[in-house]
Order: sequence, then structure tokens, then C-alpha cells
Amino acid sequence: MPKTKAVAYAILTVETDADKADALAEALEARWNRTAIQIQRPNASRTWIELYFEKDIEALLAAHAVRHWPDVLAAQPRVCRGRDWLSFWKHHFKSRPIGQRLCIRPVWEKNRAPIKRRKTIWLDPGLSFGTGEHFTTRFCLEQLDRLCGARKINSLLDVGTGSGILAIAAAKLGVPRILAFDHDAQALEQALANIRRNRVTPHIRTDVRDLERDAFPKGRFDVVCANVYSRLLIEAAPALANATRHHVVLSGIREAELDSVADAFAAQGGQETVRDGDGEWGGLVFQWIRSSST
Repeated sequence: MPKTKAVAYAILTVETDADKADALAEALEARWNRTAIQIQRPNASRTWIELYFEKDIEALLAAHAVRHWPDVLAAQPRVCRGRDWLSFWKHHFKSRPIGQRLCIRPVWEKNRAPIKRRKTIWLDPGLSFGTGEHFTTRFCLEQLDRLCGARKINSLLDVGTGSGILAIAAAKLGVPRILAFDHDAQALEQALANIRRNRVTPHIRTDVRDLERDAFPKGRFDVVCANVYSRLLIEAAPALANATRHHVVLSGIREAELDSVADAFAAQGGQETVRDGDGEWGGLVFQWIRSSST
């Protein structure tokens, strides 16, 4: 197993009532543009929400900012060493088959026998939360598997790549040209490490780019994947629709917001072909019919 550097990360833990957790987690995600992880014991009346930062001062300032928010019972920053982070993922991240042809496996399972007739994606998540465990990532992987099995996909744009899992999956499924970008430079470093680990570097180009502030990549791609927040999807709908030749795969959407996101992409001329959810999160696939010259 590869050695893990003893890097320190900062974690903000927010305590709230269980019935308030979903709304508070969404508010925290919107404020800091980071994935909120909910931790709850069975039958417990309280839930703990965690946000992860690169610097301890960021977690400290965030704790001060949220302590007087409605429904926040407590907010506490702490430092997590690299070895603690690895222990967290060893407990929560296990091998799992996805779709018809994919298997996501953590790097610490390298010595285990491969799963027959599946393309293995070796992953070290680092600070990124793209492991296939969450519905939003799993939905995108399943739809990529389906689309790549139905026709030849020559290019893909991965918006908010995180751990690089979608870009790597696309390369393993035979997509030869992939552009993956993320606003978080540290997450992109982890994505690059995973790309090299899976030996798909020739097929994937990466870029640090902010969906809200930076210019959108030029050109069109056969498939565009965007696993980001609903607000960003709605605001970026014209750019995302213009970037695809055929399909847009969308996730990171609360189920209650599926209609709003779908309306934004229907307004761009897309046809909804897939809608799925797990009771909390949802995903959409839209298709465009374009001439061969566009």
C-alpha cells in the first residue's frame, strides 16, 4: 500500500437536531461551496455535520460564523492528521461494482483479486468526496457506463471533477479525449494522482477553473458531466448545454430541486431522458439532437 503523508486537514463539526440536518447541511454547502457530510447514530435525536478545509484558520473562522445560525447547537473546529484521514476512508470506503462494467476499489485493496469482467478504478479519495458511495457520484457513473455502452463516445467534459473518478471511468470505458476541471487546486492534485494511478493520463487533460467566475472551455463534447450544486447547474445551464453535442449528465441535485434544474435545461432545447433519485438526492440526463456539423 502506498505511503500516506502526514498532512493535516481542518474539520468543522456542527451539531444540530436530526430533523434540521438536511436544511442546515444545504446552507453550509451553499455558504462554503464544500460537501457537507452528515453523521448520525441510529435512533439519535442529534446529527453532526462536517465540512473539510485545507487550513485550520478557515475552519476556525467558519466555526465563529455559524455558531449563532438558527438550528446550530454547537460548532467546533479540529485538525485531522493524514493518518486519521486514511483511517476514516478505510472504514467508510469499500469496493463496489457500479453499472454493468465498472468497479470502484480503494488503493489499500491492491493485493486483493480483481473482479472479473469489470474495469477497475483504483481510487485514493484524499480530501475529495468522489468515491461512488454517494448517490450523486454513483448516478453519474451508471449513466456514463450506459451511454458508453450504447454508442461510441469520443469526448467528455467533467465539470467539478473532485477525485477524478468520472474522468477516469470515462477513460476506462474507452473515451479517448477528456477535459476535467475543478475550482479546488488541491482536489485537482488528488485527481491527477488518481489519473496516474489508473494509467489513463494520455486521455485526460485537467484544469483549475471556477464554474461561476472563469470562462467556459471552448468547443463541444459528446457528453458533459456536471456533479455540482443545483444553483450552479441552473446558472450554468446555457454554457453546459452549449458545450455538449449529445448528452448532459447532471447530479448533486436535491430531489425537491429536480424540476427547477430540469426546467433550466429544457429551456436550452434539451430533452429529458433519465430521472432518478434516492429520496434525498437526484440526477438527470438530457439529450440534444444536433446536426453532424455542430
